[in-house]
Amino acid sequence: MKKLFPYLVYLKDVKMAFILAILAGIFYGASTGLGIPVLIRYLYPKIFSNEAISVMTLTLICTLPVIVSAFRAGGNFLNSYYLSYCGQYILQQLRIKVFAKIQNLPIAFFHKRQPGDLISRVSNDTTILQQTIINASQEILKQPITLLGAVSYIVYMCFQQSDVVFLIIFILAIPLCIVPIRYIGIKMRNKARAMQEQTSELTHRLAQNLSAVKEIRSFCLEEYELSRYEAVCHVLRERFLKVVKYTSILSPSIEVIASFGVAMAFWYSYKSKIEPDVFISIVGALYLSYEPIKKLGRLNSEMQQGLASLERLENILEEPITIHDPAVPHPVGKLEGNIQFKNVSFAYEMAPVLRDVTVHLTAKKTYALVGPSGAGKTTFAHLIPRFYDLAEGNGSITIDGINIKDMRLKDLRQNIALVSQDPVLFNDTIYNNILVGKPSASHEELMTAAKRAFAHHFILELENGYDTLVGENGSMLSGGQKQRIALARAFLKDAPILILDEATSALDANSEQLIQQALEELFKGKTVIIIAHRFSTIKHADRIFVFKSGEIIEEGTHDLLCEGKGLYEELYAKQS
Repeated sequence: MKKLFPYLVYLKDVKMAFILAILAGIFYGASTGLGIPVLIRYLYPKIFSNEAISVMTLTLICTLPVIVSAFRAGGNFLNSYYLSYCGQYILQQLRIKVFAKIQNLPIAFFHKRQPGDLISRVSNDTTILQQTIINASQEILKQPITLLGAVSYIVYMCFQQSDVVFLIIFILAIPLCIVPIRYIGIKMRNKARAMQEQTSELTHRLAQNLSAVKEIRSFCLEEYELSRYEAVCHVLRERFLKVVKYTSILSPSIEVIASFGVAMAFWYSYKSKIEPDVFISIVGALYLSYEPIKKLGRLNSEMQQGLASLERLENILEEPITIHDPAVPHPVGKLEGNIQFKNVSFAYEMAPVLRDVTVHLTAKKTYALVGPSGAGKTTFAHLIPRFYDLAEGNGSITIDGINIKDMRLKDLRQNIALVSQDPVLFNDTIYNNILVGKPSASHEELMTAAKRAFAHHFILELENGYDTLVGENGSMLSGGQKQRIALARAFLKDAPILILDEATSALDANSEQLIQQALEELFKGKTVIIIAHRFSTIKHADRIFVFKSGEIIEEGTHDLLCEGKGLYEELYAKQS
């Protein structure tokens, strides 16, 4: 339960609702745990006695149960509703907090996590936590107060009758009821955590399968994928049944223990010749004591599942943000685009990717990065917008003489446009997908950007034009169309630094020719970094850097490098 305490700070925003919930819970608990035994002890005997009672008294006796029930019903509803209201508000803030954290985590974090696992944590675990909050809202206040009311009545009756044996019976039974609650609670959290981890694996398998539909059919992997999915489902079923086993056994265990207490009460009452009305009221109070314990025990099991989900969410919340804004950022407007790498080394985990790279990129020039896969080209480019950060002592990167670590991330990245090999489109209209490049852009600016990217014509041919929904990750568009939408974003953003990561690889020859014409215009006045394997896109670069094993081993123009008979000439010859 201590894990929930840090989130109670959100209750200050809904404190009135929380206060009402507490008051309603007190009304319910008092009217149940204390009110019902009092009715049994003092009112019902008058109904069945031989004494004559007035109409007024009879009316009062008949009205009191209705009043008690009204308090119970009203307290029950208001307590459940307002606690649910408070709980859902806290859950909403937690969801937003987790999502906000994901937006700020470094890209390296996502290399270590399966997308399905993250989806499961944000979706499935918050759903489990939501159900836990709903169930807790039903019982968390009402049952303890009901228990307190019933215990108060038992204590009162025992001392009134000068007989504490019933109290001793009750006191002895309570610890016995708590034993299975604690034992099963410990087991439940471990089992629930294992079940939720397996649910994450199931989500990952499904997400992976849906992202590789063509490959699965191309390689006839349908049966193989099905067998893998069945295996994960089988393990999930086994883990779910273990959770159900511990959940289901708790209430029966408490009932059996409670029945011993009632049996002892029967035995003692017979031996002591206790009056029926006293006996019935005390046994009723005993029942009203054990019932809250049983419900709280069941709630404890559900809480363990919720806490297991909370732990998984906190794994995200506690992940350190290693790339952040400086304490005192250097003010930055629109940059010129002079980029300086000085003695830069970088490694993923322990694997070196760049080794002591020193290079200067003059503003408003075009630079191409070539080399075999894994040579460090993409890492070199991704270090500029700080997708990854250099470790202390591993060199520095400056733009216009300002260390990029001294800039606010937003200021830095607003000066950089990126078009990747596989552009991501959001499940929205084409218009809104282009608008990502500059949310404040006018309609005319957006249209101009689309025309410059040679996207305007094909967009107008679509049934709904710019209002066409592109589908999940642009599934309704071809690869070339998606790439042109991404280029339109870059045109619209008009940033002084442009990074093209294999940006024309998805285009056919005709489209690529048109895009090359558009890119020539886009490149004007910008520092351009092109990562490409197709030499047709980089031959006219002002300077070409040749990477191998994390080092720049050659640099120069296309013609100069071809004369050098080095790695560049070798790679170029293979494509010629």
